Amino acid sequence: MPLLRGSEANGAASGLVRLMHRAVFRAYCRNHSNNPGIIYIMIYYHDLHIKNDMDNYPSHLKNPFPALRRLNLSLLLTFDSLMQTLSVTESALRLHKSQPAVSRELARLRALLDDPLFVVVKKRLVPTERAIDLYRVSHQALTALEIAAGSGQPFSPASLTGVISVGAAAHIELLLAAPLTLALQKAAPGLTVRFQPVHGDFVPDDLDSDSMDLAIGLFQTPGARFRHKTLFEDERVCVVSSAHPLALRDQLTLADLAQVKWLAFSHMYGRQTNFTRALNDIDCEMPFTAYVSNFGLAPHFLLETDYATTMPKRIASKYQQYYDLTQIRLPEILRQANMVMVWSEKNEHSQLNRWLRETTEHIIAGLSDT
Repeated sequence: MPLLRGSEANGAASGLVRLMHRAVFRAYCRNHSNNPGIIYIMIYYHDLHIKNDMDNYPSHLKNPFPALRRLNLSLLLTFDSLMQTLSVTESALRLHKSQPAVSRELARLRALLDDPLFVVVKKRLVPTERAIDLYRVSHQALTALEIAAGSGQPFSPASLTGVISVGAAAHIELLLAAPLTLALQKAAPGLTVRFQPVHGDFVPDDLDSDSMDLAIGLFQTPGARFRHKTLFEDERVCVVSSAHPLALRDQLTLADLAQVKWLAFSHMYGRQTNFTRALNDIDCEMPFTAYVSNFGLAPHFLLETDYATTMPKRIASKYQQYYDLTQIRLPEILRQANMVMVWSEKNEHSQLNRWLRETTEHIIAGLSDT
């Protein structure tokens, strides 16, 4: 929100204040839509009186915006920046303020709201539940105010510059990297698209620090400060060379698993995944005795050995277009492989992040299942 920052925000014209009041109130109503009755609002901009039938509503609404009167736009902008960067240093640069000034404003916010708002984890700020709840409402209001105060132009990918970072498991990167890059750069020629590896359980650090815009993989349900959506449901299969002794089998049994030599990706070594948890649940062993640093090597490795590996069926079918490989069904308890897209709660209403998510979903929907 480049138009309003620092001391400029404190001197905003009364028209902007009116817009802010309306935006905040509408956001409040959206988040409390289960309240009974109809709200009739008449805002008198000089005295900020609200006249309505509000006997069934919280008393603080009868005295308009008592909490907001303790804050100012500059504090809200500082809070918004801290939620996006999770860094006092980066927020200071973004807001053109000194680090001590940002720290003082954070201290003031903590005192006014009687909440720490952020705690330090691994040298990064992690928002509290109160901060996340506040951000849901305040960011919508600030976004509405920025659009009204600025040109009012809708989001335009064509004007974007910079880097989009997508965390992707090796399997989904094979499927998604080329078509997503082409789609993003066609709409936004100024963007650079960067894919980063993510494997095993979902680790939120990169999304927290804004070094990654999205993460896509075979994740468990992430924590409360993240949003997620299943992109597609798939079946995990065993893949071997067509010359492998098991290649004529249609399906493996649980007893077969311990008799096969298994290949995995080196990032999986010693880590818990949905797959290893499923094995633990049935007290079953699979001897993973080889790990490769790049899973793109897997087809070549399989063709030259008697090893087997597992992957989503969609990915196996993609590999079979180029390599002489065979799919074998796994025991039912090991088959589930749902590809999940995860993003930070603080980017839920970001127009850029929403566009990235929608483009990703569109690409996935257009891909063949085989």
